[in-house]
Amino acid sequence: MRSFTSLAACAGIALGVASRADAQAASFLNINPSWSPDGKQLVFESARHGNTTLYIINADGTGERRLTRTGYGEDTHPTWSPDGQTILFDSSRDGAFHLYTIRPDGTGERRLTHRDSTSALMFARHPSWSPDGRQIAFDSDRAGDVDIYVMNADGSGARRLTTTPGVDGHPSWSPDGRRLIFGSARDGNTNVYTMNADGSGQRVLIASPRTDAGGKFSPDGRRIAFFSEREGNPRLYSAASDGSDLRPLTVDSTSFEHAWSPDGTQIAFYSNRTGRFELYVMNADGTNQRQLTNTAYANAWPQWSPDGSRIVFASTRDTDWEIYSMAPDGSDQRRMTWSAGRDAHPMYLPSGARIVFQSPRDQSEAREVDLYSMDANGIRQRRLASARGFDGVPVPSPDGRRIAFQRGTAAASASPLHWELYVIDTLGQNERQLTSNRWNSQVPSWLPNAAEFVFYADPDGRNQLFVMDVTTRGVRPLHTSRANDTAPSVSPDGRHVAFNSDRDGRGDLYLLEISSGIVTRVTTGVGGVSQPSWSRDGSQLVFSAMSSGVDEVYVIARDGSGLHRLTRGSTGVR
Repeated sequence: MRSFTSLAACAGIALGVASRADAQAASFLNINPSWSPDGKQLVFESARHGNTTLYIINADGTGERRLTRTGYGEDTHPTWSPDGQTILFDSSRDGAFHLYTIRPDGTGERRLTHRDSTSALMFARHPSWSPDGRQIAFDSDRAGDVDIYVMNADGSGARRLTTTPGVDGHPSWSPDGRRLIFGSARDGNTNVYTMNADGSGQRVLIASPRTDAGGKFSPDGRRIAFFSEREGNPRLYSAASDGSDLRPLTVDSTSFEHAWSPDGTQIAFYSNRTGRFELYVMNADGTNQRQLTNTAYANAWPQWSPDGSRIVFASTRDTDWEIYSMAPDGSDQRRMTWSAGRDAHPMYLPSGARIVFQSPRDQSEAREVDLYSMDANGIRQRRLASARGFDGVPVPSPDGRRIAFQRGTAAASASPLHWELYVIDTLGQNERQLTSNRWNSQVPSWLPNAAEFVFYADPDGRNQLFVMDVTTRGVRPLHTSRANDTAPSVSPDGRHVAFNSDRDGRGDLYLLEISSGIVTRVTTGVGGVSQPSWSRDGSQLVFSAMSSGVDEVYVIARDGSGLHRLTRGSTGVR
């Protein structure tokens, strides 16, 4: 039998990530659809550009547009409010998953849940609106176990409904607002439970020797659609609201998440039947299944070689995330890695002879990722660091002696990752932890003196830029703003820091002059900028951005002129 926690690992219930097997099968995740109340649109999440953000698409598959933009963290599990004016979702943009709302036009974003007084990285996930729009049900580990809670729509008055040992998650309301349906592993195996809206009357509704979860009432309350592994492969089923009259709806590998149309005649879901997760709709009886999305591949995390002759980057063009290199004009693109899992964040050593990167290739768990290095032509790949946790974003020091990186760890498998910074020598020895402040410190970038680096962290709910002395571990603020400033990259002369920021609402690229503190904007309206990297002479920046719908690699002069797109994955061009 599989527990609710193990189901979370493969369906993204509590972790917000797909399993390693899913990641190998799907370049992109177009998942978790939710209908607008008028049935004309769907909101869904997609990882087509690296991290997960929200999109809106018409019910016929046209008019797709991006809704949220965050350079880091995952925006997941969107759900439309009953009046159609607000979209509720959970996001890990500030470290732990919390609940947010946003208008369908992308304005008015607001955070509803927060850390407790101890600043513990508890999470709040999988929100569900009550039919009258006045309450929100969700799951959270704030009391230790993962349990179901209900709060007012403004985030106040949270109260716990389940208290039994084991994971209780993914609540969903009945159409009359009197009951909740949810998944629970309290009996060892995951089953579908129901309870009254005040938490009383908890009882099992649908059960089998294998996983049953993710139940949702039809709009008329007469049937329930749910996810099950009772016949081996995961698929969708429906049953009468009392758990009887079981009927299969799909026959292939599908999702934990699905959504009834407002009139109850259709169900939206996602499936990896094409080799990657795409959105589909079908009639309520499982007939007339049709695909809505068809996403091309992404290109991300570009970095210049020290001599300026190559750009190394990661791409999903061959299904899985692998590492490639190309000439600075976008030509001569070559594949360098062929491993299972997500090979990402490549970075040249100062000599240009080797490249460091992150990969889960030798691990069986999705959140166990190690550091590797390889020759600049892709041969002689070897593991550098293999401690417990998610080791990522390796950045060699200018003298080539050390590598700074971030490690994500969690107290339990269902808890969010917490990030701290480490340093290791280039042979993979003498590891040392540098931060222990619970700020979610990430993305180091060395200053030319090789004694300090810039990084970003979240001490107070906003990502800000800091400088650390590697010897003393002393930290000082570099720049303070009211925005989220992330992904710093120090210029070769050490006078400027390129970074991405949401200060103008789009997630564009900016430059900070270190001596004066003056900030200038480099890109305008590109949106979704991530991981800038300087050319050797400091005259250009290469970065990835979402302006074409999926992440592509761009190059631009430091003054903002000469923006040029190097990859065209959104059109399927290699």
